[in-house]
Amino acid sequence: MLPILIESAVLGAAAFACGILPLSFSLSKQHQSILTTIGTGLLLGTALGVIIPEGVETLLSAGLDADQVSKRVALSLLIGFMAMLAIEQLVSRHSHSHNALSVVDFDAELHQLEDGTESDRGLFTQQGLALVKEKALSTTLGLVIHSLVDGFALGVSFFPADAATSNLSAIVFLAIIVHKAPTSFALSTSLLSMSLPRPDCKKHVAVFAAATPLAAIASYATLSLGGSQLSSVTGVALLLSGGTFLYVATVLQPVSGDEAQDMKPMTRVALIVAGMAVPFTMASLLGHGH
Repeated sequence: MLPILIESAVLGAAAFACGILPLSFSLSKQHQSILTTIGTGLLLGTALGVIIPEGVETLLSAGLDADQVSKRVALSLLIGFMAMLAIEQLVSRHSHSHNALSVVDFDAELHQLEDGTESDRGLFTQQGLALVKEKALSTTLGLVIHSLVDGFALGVSFFPADAATSNLSAIVFLAIIVHKAPTSFALSTSLLSMSLPRPDCKKHVAVFAAATPLAAIASYATLSLGGSQLSSVTGVALLLSGGTFLYVATVLQPVSGDEAQDMKPMTRVALIVAGMAVPFTMASLLGHGH
């Protein structure tokens, strides 16, 4: 239990620290884009190269035959992917129908607000504070849902097929923290752009930062009660988390259109591929045991 408590605490603290940085200074969009692009690659690499294979191995270790394993793998991945799709469409008011999720430009109206004069800002703040808080809540809620899914994946990663030799949790932790830190920074930036009061910004960031650690601990505690069915349940849970990772990395790529245009295509591809290679390389070097 101690390892997951430590990783959860570090993850929460790092996310909160990155979230309050915009209250002091700004990180350039170029650097933020680099981090989020690498994070996309890490999520893909973790899902395809580590979590999904681990889920399949865990199901096989539970004594299931090939036909049962095949069906559970397909169904679990589909459910995980579709669950994130449903959550994104039903929970988030501002549907990200374009091919990338912007971690800064959550809503087109933010650009209009940023381009306005100071008097426009003052008028907007006076007349629309309730609307600002509503939009801020919607934005934060959508990201909190994603954070809960990340926490679920982290908690499940502590139950691999071969717990004695696997470093799955460390790999998943790396993927999540690289993905979550710039997202937390961008959440705070967006909230400030909405003219949300700074104390409220800190509260939103705190909730976002706490979501993943709490979900990780809760999922770990729940799976610990699995008993004799632990291998089968954990295998399905790993595959579900793999499906959610695939959705976040492929559909909700955390790079805005402007940032993607500023980055050269080959540079973007290189960063994603480099991020994808890290999880498998770590698993091999750390002695995953396959």
